[in-house]
Amino acid sequence: MLKLLWKTLLVSPAFVGVVLASSHAAAESTAQSEFEFNQSATQGVELAQAQDELLEKLENYSQEGNSNSNDQVTSVSELRDVSPTDWAYEALRSLVERYGCIVGYPDRTFRGNRATSRWEFAAGLNACLNTMERLIQENVAVLREDIEKLKRLMQEFEAELAALGARVDNLEGRVAFLEDHQFSTTTKLVGEVIMAATAAGGSRSSEDNQAVLQDRVRLSFNTSFSGEDLLVTRLSASTGTGTDRFTLNEPNLRVINPATGQPIGIAFEENTLINPTATQTFNIGPRRNEQDNDVTIDWVGYYAPIEPLNNFKIDTYITAWGGRWHHFVPTLNPFFEDFDGGKGSLSTFAQRNPIYRIGGGAGAGMSFQVGFLESLLGPTSVSFGYLAGTANDPCLNGGGQNPDGSIRGCQNSNADNPATPGFEYAESDGGNGLFNGNYGALAQVNTNLFDVVNIAFTYVHAYHKPDAPIFGSGIPFGPGEVGTSFANFSRSELNNAFAAGSIGAPGTSTPAYNSEANDQGLLPVNPFDIGGKVTNSYGGEFTWRVAEWMNFSAFGSFTNVRFIGRGLSAEVWTGGGGFAFPDLFKEGNLLGIFAGVQPYHGGRNRPTTADFFELPSRNPVTAEVFYRYQVTDNISITPGVIWIANPDQFVNIQGADDEVIGTVRGTFSF
Repeated sequence: MLKLLWKTLLVSPAFVGVVLASSHAAAESTAQSEFEFNQSATQGVELAQAQDELLEKLENYSQEGNSNSNDQVTSVSELRDVSPTDWAYEALRSLVERYGCIVGYPDRTFRGNRATSRWEFAAGLNACLNTMERLIQENVAVLREDIEKLKRLMQEFEAELAALGARVDNLEGRVAFLEDHQFSTTTKLVGEVIMAATAAGGSRSSEDNQAVLQDRVRLSFNTSFSGEDLLVTRLSASTGTGTDRFTLNEPNLRVINPATGQPIGIAFEENTLINPTATQTFNIGPRRNEQDNDVTIDWVGYYAPIEPLNNFKIDTYITAWGGRWHHFVPTLNPFFEDFDGGKGSLSTFAQRNPIYRIGGGAGAGMSFQVGFLESLLGPTSVSFGYLAGTANDPCLNGGGQNPDGSIRGCQNSNADNPATPGFEYAESDGGNGLFNGNYGALAQVNTNLFDVVNIAFTYVHAYHKPDAPIFGSGIPFGPGEVGTSFANFSRSELNNAFAAGSIGAPGTSTPAYNSEANDQGLLPVNPFDIGGKVTNSYGGEFTWRVAEWMNFSAFGSFTNVRFIGRGLSAEVWTGGGGFAFPDLFKEGNLLGIFAGVQPYHGGRNRPTTADFFELPSRNPVTAEVFYRYQVTDNISITPGVIWIANPDQFVNIQGADDEVIGTVRGTFSF
């Protein structure tokens, strides 16, 4: 190949680049990498066994040779460095300065007047050949004397250029091998690892709440079959979900004694009620009786656009497991929202409007642009969706959680009520399946005004089984992801803590089950034998890009709750807003300040029907400040503080009603 190139140069200098065009991109990349190769005399590059002896010795060469430049070269070990006093060094330097053909170093030189190995020199010469070839193709004038310099340089460095070409061929072969044997040409692995040290304190924090170091790992396989669709399969493991969250001390409230019709005081057992208001984003993960860091698939979803009409495209989404509204619906809370990841807010409350945590699981959704509204309001989209929380369970009835924490299988009978030993819950445990269990149906309209303001209105209709928390993204039992325990109304969470507590005036212990009252045909004190819950929620979201360095966002929602089988209802309210300051002090950094009221039972002394409970009207005011420091493109550290007043809207007889949580979160993404 080199002899042919040499003969071509003798005929016409214009053919310099034409012959080299086929290897231009690979050789240019090789030139840059080879400039770094000989920085250490002991380093070599692994090559294929088929490389000839000359290439192998050139790669290991970095010592000055012992032969004179005028002597015939009989072995690679006799090759010497190109000194700054050599004519070749000066010739190539003039070409570099005139045509800017070496980009290996920022100053486009050989870094001063140091001696350059012949291997480095050959790489630089090859780069100049490629540059001049491109200039000739673009009809840019090239001096004839420079063509003559190239002829002479190519003649003297013929062996090195041949070795360089062999190396390029070797690299191309390796690339082809990897492309043929890689896992998939359409799958990309995306990962995130969170390590968070966190501690809670305050009058509401249980003495059992110790400082912890928790983790969560997510690995997503993102696969595209057409270039426009996307299949997401995500693996997850964690140590801070489920019951491994902060709990409350002995919360107190009033209930109605059905035997007398008068309110009495009760105290929940300490460390039995998990506090949803203290939940952080890394607490959102596998929560179905997995052990610490057990790996499980927590999300399977598929996105595909369809275009039924010209200029009308529908973005569709279908999920078989772990689906959430924010997967396809705009939540309008930029910078705080990170899909419960490790780069946005610390708390789940500041992530997005809690209305998006009503419903989740398996189902489908779609979004599309409304063209006729664009001229009036700006770009406007509409989203619809349906998600079922227990879509995979074929049981007609049953399921859920037993008082001992075990999971109930398919059973026709209701679960035992721990507050009334030997008796089942009066209300049904609820159904399952795609349409008979937990479900949520959402509709949202979102519009962009003046390219700086976005507004959205959201409606969610949902059904929740008795043990399912309202703000739990469709899970069949357990604590919620945000809001107070009485905003989530999980029967098992409330009743298990109630049954282990005490009833009566302060300082007086009375068992929850009164056998004497039962003998008289009176119901025992049993305020949490609630059935399924039907909710209708209405919310609004707003975001305003005030400036490049500041963004304001806010949300609010109202939920009407109807308890099946009791004819009772409740109100749940929430709202908040915050400022985000991106790139503060450094590109990639973020300061976030957010405050609001988490979802809470909003009616004063509601409901008041006998055999139910009364609630105080204190609201769980929450404030959060965090600062994300971007160490590298893939590593960030986020310290922050969360303050919560009245974290479960209880009357606390032990002092101030507040809780403070401090966290340092490390996030590794790749």
